[in-house]
Amino acid sequence: MFLPVLHVCPTCPSVFGITLYPPALLLVFVPVLAYTLALWRLRQLGRMVPSSWPVSFYAGMLSALIALAGPLDTWNDELLTMHMAQHLVLIQITAPLILLGRPVQVMLRALPPHRAGALTRLLLRPIWTRRLLTVLTAPLVATALANLALVVWHFPALYAQAVWQQWVHDLQHLSFFGTALLFWWPIIDPIPRHHRVSGLWASLMVFITAVVSTIIGAILTLADEVLYEPYRYVAMPWGFTPLVDQQVAGLLMWIGGGTLYVIVILILLARWLLHEEGQRVARESTA
Repeated sequence: MFLPVLHVCPTCPSVFGITLYPPALLLVFVPVLAYTLALWRLRQLGRMVPSSWPVSFYAGMLSALIALAGPLDTWNDELLTMHMAQHLVLIQITAPLILLGRPVQVMLRALPPHRAGALTRLLLRPIWTRRLLTVLTAPLVATALANLALVVWHFPALYAQAVWQQWVHDLQHLSFFGTALLFWWPIIDPIPRHHRVSGLWASLMVFITAVVSTIIGAILTLADEVLYEPYRYVAMPWGFTPLVDQQVAGLLMWIGGGTLYVIVILILLARWLLHEEGQRVARESTA
C-alpha cells in the first residue's frame, strides 16, 4: 500500500536529522532523479531552461524531505508544534516550489516531440479528464478545496485520528499537499495553459486562505484548554506542556504562516501593478 511510505521508521538510522527509511527516501529521490535526467537530456539537445526552474524544484523536494523524513516528522507525535510546521511546509513551501520548477514542462521537453505529443494526447484525450482538470484548477474551486481541507482536518476528532492512526495521518498529508498543488496551480500556471489568474485575483485567493489560516491559528493560541486529545498526556520534550505546545503551534500558523501569505500577496500585487502599468504605457505609445 502506498500511504505508509509517508511516515518515517522510528527504528531506522538517521543522518543529519534525516531518517534513512527507504520508501520515504524513494518518494523524494525518484522525482529528483527523473527531473535531473530530463535536465541532462535537455542540455544534450541544447535546450536550456531558466536556472530558476531547477533551483525551485530542488528546493521544493528538499523541503519535502525535511517535512516527511526529517525532525518535523520524527517529533510530530509528541509535539503539535512539529505537526503544524510539517503541514505548513508542505502547503506553503513544498507545493509552490515544485510547481515553480515546471517539472511537467521539463519532462515533456526532454522527450522526442512525437513521444511528448503522444503522451499528452493519451493523458488528455478523454474529455472528462480535461474538464476535471479545468474545474479543479479553477481559482474559486481550488481555493475552496484547499481551505476545506485545512478546516476539516483541524476538527479535534479527525486530528486525533491522524495522530493515532498512520493511514489517516498519511491521508491528511496527501490531502494537504494535493489541495495545495491545486491552490497554487492557477497562480503559478506551471504548464502553462495561458490562463494564469491576474495578480489581483491571485492576491484574493491567498488573502482568503490567509484569513482561514489565521482564524484556526488564533483559536489554537487563545484556547484555555488542550483541544487535541493525543497531545493531552504525552511526554513532551524541551519542557513543553500540552497547552504551551498548542499555543506555539497556533502562533506558528497564525503569525508564521500569515507572514508568508502576506509576503506572497505583496509580490502578487506588485506584479499585477507592474503589468497594468506596462499595458497603460503600451496603449499610450500606440495612441
